[in-house]
Amino acid sequence: MGDRTGAERPLDGITVVDLTVNIAGPSATLVLADLGARVIKIEPPGGDISREWHPQDPDGFSAVFSAFNRTKQSVVVDAKSPEGLRLIRRLVGGADVFVESMRPGKAAALGLGWDDLRAVNDRLVYCSVNAFGDVGPMGGVPGFDAVVQAYSGLMDLTGHPDGDPARVGGAVVDVGTGTWAALAVVAALLQRERDGRGRRVETTMLGTAIGFLMHHLVSARSAGVAPRRLGTAQHNFAPYQAVRAADRMVMIGVNSDAMWRRAARALGVPELTDDVRFATNEARLAHRAELIAGIEAATTAVPADTLLDRLVAATVPASVVRPIEDLATDVQLDALQVWGTTSSGTPLPRTPVADNGHRIGDVPRVGEHTHDVLRGLGLSGEEIGAAVQARVVAIDPQHTMERQRS
Repeated sequence: MGDRTGAERPLDGITVVDLTVNIAGPSATLVLADLGARVIKIEPPGGDISREWHPQDPDGFSAVFSAFNRTKQSVVVDAKSPEGLRLIRRLVGGADVFVESMRPGKAAALGLGWDDLRAVNDRLVYCSVNAFGDVGPMGGVPGFDAVVQAYSGLMDLTGHPDGDPARVGGAVVDVGTGTWAALAVVAALLQRERDGRGRRVETTMLGTAIGFLMHHLVSARSAGVAPRRLGTAQHNFAPYQAVRAADRMVMIGVNSDAMWRRAARALGVPELTDDVRFATNEARLAHRAELIAGIEAATTAVPADTLLDRLVAATVPASVVRPIEDLATDVQLDALQVWGTTSSGTPLPRTPVADNGHRIGDVPRVGEHTHDVLRGLGLSGEEIGAAVQARVVAIDPQHTMERQRS
């Protein structure tokens, strides 16, 4: 596509004040940044705690911080000080969106709640991201991705039948919550174009987990059928799981009897389609163990790549089960232009909504943009210096040296 840095993006001209930490909130504002919004990330003195998390990338940044906070502007403000709060409210007064991920009630206690900030800016879209919401017996209870996986049943549903429950390896609840939050913000901005009013939106990590489990919840509540752990298998179809090849495992997905007949030929077991136990999906589900044993009697003698070629040729969805390091250098990601490069040359993945024609922004140093953002608020150099002296704000030392040289 080439670089289209100057081309208009959907949220160009939108300013977001970001008071979030960890992954769920920052992933929401990252999506907004990739859609073109200017995101001002408010960090506490010393910086966002996720800057310290393991592992560190070649630039000395936490891989988690880099992945979810690139393209944002870093402003260090002490939100616990009266003057720091006044500065944040001034920022919000000229912004379109405010996103916070504090425990319910904490933002209001600081004077940064919905009622506080809409008094400053009645066109503000205010987004809260939290674990369990602010009502009910779990209202206000803190929670991380794995905790919500455990509470929701997602963890109990993950793993093998004869093993312990397992956490889904990716931060699916965190990132899913951020995605829903970004969608809610965009919808609220669209509604604001119609009625001119700001509004508050909220997304919860529990709500995201429910979204992942929606059909299972219906099954458990309406049909009285509670799903159980099946390893790589799927509850509604068979064969729909990883099978053993000679060297690796291959994941196959079959969702119809016609596809099963094609898959059986590709797997080298066409005779299984004539077996009454495997003639229909309902029968295959009832005899899943015998079905997989029959398939693997043939596939364990065939290299995985050969098996995969046969399945793809038969238009059966399939993939070799690969380690994450293979994905990091995968040519399909290059073809989709998933990787962007910062000005320092660090490769970082784009969000799925990003316009691949735009260069991704850098990972900000702590307080890198404090001076410029505060000047944009109308503060003089003397006022900024006094705020630094009072430790209300902090400025990245390298940024200060760069300004002095220029």
